[in-house]
Amino acid sequence: MKSVLLLLSAFLMASLPMRAQVRVVKPVKTKPLTTRLGLGAGAAGSVLFLSRNVKENNEAYGFHLSLAYGGTKLFRGTVEYTQYKSLDIAPTWYNVKANTIETNLHIIARFSEGKAIFYPIFGLSYNVFSGFYTGVRDYLNLNTLYEDNSDVKTQWWGINAGAGYEYFFKRFSFFADYKMRMGVSEGYNEFNILDVCLSAGLRMNLKVPTLYGLYRGTRSRYTLKTESNP
Repeated sequence: MKSVLLLLSAFLMASLPMRAQVRVVKPVKTKPLTTRLGLGAGAAGSVLFLSRNVKENNEAYGFHLSLAYGGTKLFRGTVEYTQYKSLDIAPTWYNVKANTIETNLHIIARFSEGKAIFYPIFGLSYNVFSGFYTGVRDYLNLNTLYEDNSDVKTQWWGINAGAGYEYFFKRFSFFADYKMRMGVSEGYNEFNILDVCLSAGLRMNLKVPTLYGLYRGTRSRYTLKTESNP
């Protein structure tokens, strides 16, 4: 009986180091090698400069171009350009021309069916407003800065905030964005909402390498296939 107990004890002692060496192998985390590049075009409407454009139903309209990179995961970045048709803000401003260059970050939230997304928008914009300034009925008293009956060009930086919606069908998608641009107003020198903008259009979406995919392509001859969202 003692010999049996000795053999059993020896077996248990020998098995302890073997159990201590057992490791749980976790699945290898892979990163997507491809993402989406969206080339967009459409129309936009804006009040241009809210503190100056005080007339009702006096929005400016123009064309909108965008380049969107990402979107298969949580974030997407865009570079956008909008050019507006000239308009009059009588009797203070005439032949007003404006354009905007901006870059935005989208935080993607997907709908259950997978064909549509909703995204809050945050970003920066560079805005140009130029026109013929008469000085008539100017409650901002900009004649302390500009001469009456002169051409004036104003450039201002804005902080963008808004939301957007996009619906995908095959290689294309329809998008609609709402943005507010906040900056420092002239005359009052207060930080406030200076512009409210709506834009909508179509995007053609292409599959392109991610930054990780480009880096991996330069580091290895072998490509690890991973799945990405359509």
